[in-house]
Amino acid sequence: MNKKFKSLIAVYAIIFVLFNILFFVIPFTKSTVIWLMYVFTIVSVVLGFGITVFAFKNDEDLRSKVYGYPVFRVGIIYTLLQLAVFFILCIINSLVHVPIWIGAVLGSILLAVALIGVIITDNVRDIVEAIDIKTEQKIKTITLFKLDISSLAGKCTDSDTRKKLLKLSDELRYSDPVSSDELAQAEHNIKAGIEELAVMLESGDKAKTEQKIEKISTMLADRNRRCKALKK
Repeated sequence: MNKKFKSLIAVYAIIFVLFNILFFVIPFTKSTVIWLMYVFTIVSVVLGFGITVFAFKNDEDLRSKVYGYPVFRVGIIYTLLQLAVFFILCIINSLVHVPIWIGAVLGSILLAVALIGVIITDNVRDIVEAIDIKTEQKIKTITLFKLDISSLAGKCTDSDTRKKLLKLSDELRYSDPVSSDELAQAEHNIKAGIEELAVMLESGDKAKTEQKIEKISTMLADRNRRCKALKK
């Protein structure tokens, strides 16, 4: 349990204790509607805390923390609104009698809206996370190619060949990183070329190594042209 989560527990605990102190200490008329709203308010604090736990259920995952914030916000807004409605009804009820059905309707509506809000925001979170993960997977191929070429450049002892490798690394860096099914074959060929390049570099055959670098560069340019054409 991290420090931020402990802080959230403390906030809800303070709200719970302070609310109960004010409720039993302030000498306002505690009619049936007020007792009903008291129950709704206690439920809002407990449920708000539960929503917070649900929002940050994967507290080790940064993505989950970020996307869990809208869910958490629904919980805290619900708790604060319920508190506000409770105190407003207390003030009104001290002046005129408030029928119990008004409290029941207001409390039920706030509870229903909060639950619907959690369902909607959680579904949106799942959709956004899925899109985010899919996007990461799509850009992983080019990223790995760049890392492979950079690694080969670091191992290369020939200055001319290293320059060509670094140039190829720059070409990969400025390539569109998003892959697609239509680019799969082209990227497969580039991957095979990089694997062959690694073997040639180990063999020390400078001419073949540099020819392979040029060939990979050509395949990459062709891949990038296809990628650009697919987006038109």
